[in-house]
Amino acid sequence: MKPIIRIGTRASRLALIQAETVRDMLEKAVPGLTVEVHHIKTEGDIDRNSPLTSFGGRGAFVRSIETALLDGRIDAAVHSLKDLPSGLPDGLVLGAVPVREDIRDIVSTVLGCSFGELPEGAVVATGSDRRRLQLAKLRPDMTFTGIRGNVETRLSRLEPGVVDAVILAAAGMHRLGLVGKIDGYFEPEDVLPAPCQGAIGVECRSGDLDTQALLSCIDNSEINTCVTAERAFIATLGMGCHTPVACCARWDGDSIVFMGYVCDEEREITLTDRQDTAPGKSLTAAIDMARRFESALGKH
Repeated sequence: MKPIIRIGTRASRLALIQAETVRDMLEKAVPGLTVEVHHIKTEGDIDRNSPLTSFGGRGAFVRSIETALLDGRIDAAVHSLKDLPSGLPDGLVLGAVPVREDIRDIVSTVLGCSFGELPEGAVVATGSDRRRLQLAKLRPDMTFTGIRGNVETRLSRLEPGVVDAVILAAAGMHRLGLVGKIDGYFEPEDVLPAPCQGAIGVECRSGDLDTQALLSCIDNSEINTCVTAERAFIATLGMGCHTPVACCARWDGDSIVFMGYVCDEEREITLTDRQDTAPGKSLTAAIDMARRFESALGKH
């Protein structure tokens, strides 16, 4: 195996924490291995104001890193797996899914109260249509506004009379040590998270068997089973980047609970479903649910 492996990541504080987690896991699993962390600036980091949908959705956070990987400047790429499109470029594979944090969304508020306790007409900031549409069903009286930037930047927008609440992923708050700023969690039954939310994915070249062997040492098979089903769901659904899609697969004893959500681009039809399945059938269950959704939405 290689004595040195170069891993690429975005340069944000959260991305570096995730890359350092992977580095530490690799160096512990493979004694004598040296892991170098390389910082790569992405489109999503350069333009922090435009909506993500205006330049390719969450793929904007991975394209530059994947180019470095394909060019051989790095050996592996560490991503928030929810940012990684379900279809990878030719020559790249998902080499490991080592860890997954809390999958839920959270609310942080000016008043230090829960989402349900916010006053009528409160201004809630989120850059996600998936979140906004689900939250509006819980509190149709709310006013929603867009937001971009890293976790700290979004939290800084909280200001009385301007933004009353910000919706974020629990995983980022936990990893950044910001649990004290969380005023409430949304259970998946109320607000279904983005596919693969909370999971770290490590991408590598399909022909680089040495790196694949190294990454296999830190892969978590139980987490991988869940995210594989979630990625299959969005790949099968085949909706555009403007379509709000959510899903999660969770272990419940010896079974996996798979939940899915989609709203059509016209925001006229919303579909949700739940399937309890054996682990070996979770992938099929996810694909079948996506096909049922396609049929209901009239996709061919």
